[in-house]
Amino acid sequence: ALIGSRERGVNTVYEFAPEVGTVEVDPVQIQQVLFNLIRNAIEAMRDRKRRELSIRAFLGPNGFVVIEIADTGPGISDEIASQLFTPFVTTKPRGMGVGLSVSKRIVESHGGLISVSKNKNGGATFRMELPAV
Repeated sequence: ALIGSRERGVNTVYEFAPEVGTVEVDPVQIQQVLFNLIRNAIEAMRDRKRRELSIRAFLGPNGFVVIEIADTGPGISDEIASQLFTPFVTTKPRGMGVGLSVSKRIVESHGGLISVSKNKNGGATFRMELPAV
């Protein structure tokens, strides 16, 4: 998912807590979700001066493994955010609006949750929570 990101001026910051824990998932499906979220974040920052992608993993207070993908893009309006995981809703000029709805189905089929929030300094954070084993 990060191929070409450095050439596009994206600075990627990783923060993986040592006590993250283990999840039991279909690795191909979860890899697809991560791919979608990371590529969307990189694309959202294409016209921004500051391009920082943050990928965090930690154990949440509810016993779920939390993975957050944050960007410094333009962010997502409240109107779109409430519908973002619905099929055929997109913020991209050439997008089909299926990537995030498929991602939601995959995460939920693993007993998890996926959400989006605005960053206070611009951009968006996608949060995926999966039950720890």
